[in-house]
Amino acid sequence: MTPITIKIKKKKTGTLLLLLVGLISIALVSAVWVRTNERHLAQSLRGEPIILPVPPLAQSQGTSCGEAVIVMAYNYAHPQSPLGEAEVIAYATENGYFTEDTEPFTSPANMVNITRHYTSDYSSGTVLTAGQGLALLIRKLKIGEPVIIDVLTYLDDPASDAHFVLVTGVSADPNDASAITIHYNNPLTGKSESAPWNGETGIWHAWQNNPDPGGSGWWLVLSLE
Repeated sequence: MTPITIKIKKKKTGTLLLLLVGLISIALVSAVWVRTNERHLAQSLRGEPIILPVPPLAQSQGTSCGEAVIVMAYNYAHPQSPLGEAEVIAYATENGYFTEDTEPFTSPANMVNITRHYTSDYSSGTVLTAGQGLALLIRKLKIGEPVIIDVLTYLDDPASDAHFVLVTGVSADPNDASAITIHYNNPLTGKSESAPWNGETGIWHAWQNNPDPGGSGWWLVLSLE
């Protein structure tokens, strides 16, 4: 009987090396494109910061940041018929949209449910990249609409809880278009604050990596009348 010989083709080391080099090259090109795109977006500000005069509001409960930012955004868009946070908390609690002691307290999906009760003039979605996120913020802020986003409570602490803030402005260093600062109302402190766009202490990092279900890159805008 003639023995059966099975030949197994081995991948050559050179092929794997070329594949690795190709992947690294793609990653480098992508990183350069992102930085270039963000610089172009920052230059679109033409050195003029966009800062919307939205009064900050401190959340009344330890986990009611979502309700507080909805109130801030709604009252800015509808100053003739302002809401109170207690009213929004009561509605959200009654309908199961806010659970004070159970995570995620108020999910991004329920933020939309609460908003829908008070106005039909809103939009919401998800950004997947830093370029998309920055473009969205600049576009909305330029037409006078602050943006609710979901970030880490402490921007530089990946172990911290998710937290809703209201983005009210964006500015760029006139001498360095890549140095972008995001301005936002923080309901945890009841103050207007700012943070860099990029880096481990930046808004994009915290927006992209928050632990809320569906929270990564999620945004909500209550449109002006």
